[in-house]
Amino acid sequence: MDNQQMRSANRQMLWSLGFGGFLVNADNRAISPMLPAIATALHTNASSAALLVTAYSIPYGVFQLAYGPLADRIGKVNTILAALCLFALGTIACGVVDSFSWLLVLRIITGMFAAGIIPTTLAQIGDRFTIAERPKAIAFFMSLSTSGQAMGIVIGGLVAQFFSYRILFVVIGIAAVPAFLAMLRQRRNGETTSSTQTVPLRTRYITLARNRRAWLIYGLVLCEGLIFYAGFTFLGVYGVTTLHLTYLVVGLLTATYSLGAFVGSRTITPVLRRAGTARMPAMGSFLMALGFALICSWENVITLTVGFIMLGFGFSYCHSTLQTFATDLLPNGRATAVSFFAFSLFLGSGIGPMLSGQIIDTAGVRIMLVSVAAGMAVFCFLCILFLGKRRLASA
Repeated sequence: MDNQQMRSANRQMLWSLGFGGFLVNADNRAISPMLPAIATALHTNASSAALLVTAYSIPYGVFQLAYGPLADRIGKVNTILAALCLFALGTIACGVVDSFSWLLVLRIITGMFAAGIIPTTLAQIGDRFTIAERPKAIAFFMSLSTSGQAMGIVIGGLVAQFFSYRILFVVIGIAAVPAFLAMLRQRRNGETTSSTQTVPLRTRYITLARNRRAWLIYGLVLCEGLIFYAGFTFLGVYGVTTLHLTYLVVGLLTATYSLGAFVGSRTITPVLRRAGTARMPAMGSFLMALGFALICSWENVITLTVGFIMLGFGFSYCHSTLQTFATDLLPNGRATAVSFFAFSLFLGSGIGPMLSGQIIDTAGVRIMLVSVAAGMAVFCFLCILFLGKRRLASA
């Protein structure tokens, strides 16, 4: 296969796998604007309803530890296909049940299956693109997946306002069918292949455990997930309870986060050339700290909208760069390395909403947002401290 054919195959791969990421993010992000509606429909409070985020995120992170070695062994595309099929069934089931307990259980199960899609795709990108091409390819994939965030959030707000939250789960599950068929067709055509990994699992774990750079990247992404999702999860609740907005308006405003993330993912390449890879996480976390600070400083729709956009830009710059670092930690076992990255992120994103929910119950949503803004500023300092060019090269 010549270079032009390889580039064409890689583009088709990104579009095909990107649709799977689109659906996973639509399913994940739609929960935030629907939390007040879910709480009302299932007769619970907002902090209890937020456990649905935790119930999805923690299994999503934990099962990375299984999917990474599995993908290195049986092939990344095979793993994605199986996970997407089971994810679709679990999501449809979420739209059928009518009790909070069953919905909580099914979100756990869906998170287990969704875990095999996006991180395994990132490992596949690492296999198909050089380290120089990788940030652009990851940013392109992120632009597709963040479009799923936007659609999930907007449609989630529409459905919560005019219909039932259950409809969205069913639609996402059914939409996974063409995504599955597109990936299956590419595998049959030999356009998306994965090499079987022969490095023993024990060797991969030992290599990662001895890698100081791996500990640094995993620790930073855990902090990123904990702090960011501690605040972001409750911004829909903030819009409804503090600003007295409708579910529809909250959904539309939350979608501006995805707009910021989409534009950020499309501009990351020129920004990266000017700023350098080592500075991107600090730049992104600084923007996120400013976004949370702006939202909690003035209680109005304009600052909430601008804050959402800043959060989208910041998360895109910070997280896509950390992902690029993770794809190069263990080239001979890339899916295993990326699985630990995803585990760290979603462990943090599962713990964060629980902690911020406790702060809301005791001190209110504004104090929670102030705490998150301060926490993100500390995270920015850690990125500057540990991801300087010299420190990163010596790690």
